[in-house]
Amino acid sequence: MTRGEHRRVITFESELERKVLLVLLARRDVVEVREQIAPVTYRDADGVEREHRFDFLVRRRDGRRILVAVKPLEIAVKHDLDGLIRLIARHVPRSLADSAIWMSERDVPRNAVFNATLLHSVRADGSPEHDKVVEGIASTLAGITTVACLVAASGLAGDGFRAVVRLIDRGVLRMVGTGRIDYGTRIERIVDRGAQ
Repeated sequence: MTRGEHRRVITFESELERKVLLVLLARRDVVEVREQIAPVTYRDADGVEREHRFDFLVRRRDGRRILVAVKPLEIAVKHDLDGLIRLIARHVPRSLADSAIWMSERDVPRNAVFNATLLHSVRADGSPEHDKVVEGIASTLAGITTVACLVAASGLAGDGFRAVVRLIDRGVLRMVGTGRIDYGTRIERIVDRGAQ
């Protein structure tokens, strides 16, 4: 189930599609993901008319729409999915999408899936009071700290951790480096450069 303005249940057909969906929906630049997209008609290298059904249609905050095919990397390479998607992309009506890509397990590493799952979880139980406390402390940050330090300063224990994750999701804080979001994660406040 998605959250926010366009709440709905999104279906998927494989574990890989589920992971891709989680990671896409966790991105701040993604507004909506749709499945069950009408097939795109194209002509193959031999001139034969064929249809391809993409797994998702992603709408980004900037208005761009991207068709996404999801395939395991081994199958994608074996069948030159890269070439096929480039061929199909030339036939995609602009009324449907601006571009087409494919994604595999290389695009959804374990840490990205873990973090996306955590983000979806904390979005579900948002607590404005806790967020306000942690955001107030975060507004005074000058430099890098850890999630554990910010949680300790809030006095909110696990609720403070979840509030920190929501602030990362909202773009108030950002991770320094990569990896899983946990108590040892280094974070910093995002300074609004336009206000300086």
